[in-house]
Amino acid sequence: FRFRSWPRNWGLKLLSFILAIFLWYFVVGEDKVDLNLFVPIEIVNLPRDLVISNQFKKELEVTISGPRGLVRGLGKQTISRPVDLSKAKPGKVVIRNEANAIPLSRGITVQRIQPANITLQLERLVTKELPIKTKTKGKLPAGLELVSMTLEPTTINASGPENILSATESISTQPIDLGEIKNSTEVPATLDLPPELTDLIGEMDVLVHVTVREKKVEMALPQVLVEVDHDGERSVYRLKPATVQVRAEVPYFLLQKTTGPVFLVDARINARGLPPGRHDLPVTVTATEGVRITDVSPKTIHMTIGAANPVKKRRPGAPAHEKSTPAP
Repeated sequence: FRFRSWPRNWGLKLLSFILAIFLWYFVVGEDKVDLNLFVPIEIVNLPRDLVISNQFKKELEVTISGPRGLVRGLGKQTISRPVDLSKAKPGKVVIRNEANAIPLSRGITVQRIQPANITLQLERLVTKELPIKTKTKGKLPAGLELVSMTLEPTTINASGPENILSATESISTQPIDLGEIKNSTEVPATLDLPPELTDLIGEMDVLVHVTVREKKVEMALPQVLVEVDHDGERSVYRLKPATVQVRAEVPYFLLQKTTGPVFLVDARINARGLPPGRHDLPVTVTATEGVRITDVSPKTIHMTIGAANPVKKRRPGAPAHEKSTPAP
């Protein structure tokens, strides 16, 4: 027996032999166990102009078998099922989940994968500007009317599958309850989105500017007495007609507080300095603040002014208060 007959690398070969025996015992001799894993699906190399438009299972249920030590070691590893879409085109893509598609350590075998297939629907990725519309419910409180409802922002840019966005012309807010509006205000509102748009846009709030005003009640006042501004003394005058009809717009809440709409307006003619005779005089109608006059009929009053009555001489012994007065 001589050392010279041994190979030069006999030490390395001996070490390899020992390691092989150890590995054989570790892999073959150790007890085997089964384990269920949930392996996430990892989409890689998806072209920038494509997007997955359908819902699909995001993880696989995988049953594996192998030596206890190797199986336990999987807990420290990040395992996924990669799906390479670098050569994908718009349309339906069916991915088969085979055992070799999941990267596992040597010595571990895949017993079962569920689901066996995954179907992906690929669509062109487009961007579209969608107008936002306001949706309401209920009625405003009595006495108020809606002037305008404006949104901030008025549009939103959405990026997503062409088949979804091409079928969407606008989006709306969740209904705003008009019964809760007491005056002009700003109301935050969320968007009313179907599930497929929620995934693209997410949860988003908009600001609704609500402008309201008090209602004006249009009404006719048929017999408004015409007042006369006249500086003649002891004169007789007649008006034809003595009343006019006034049409006016009256604020709702003012109308609720007044005892009679006729007291909200004043009709009169100016006869100052006019000589006796017949005169056609325009009617001037003024109103309480907030009331708007829309029409007066007739617009002209015929006024006949008689000559002034002479002053009667007081008879001896007559009462001092007896004198001539203007005729009504």
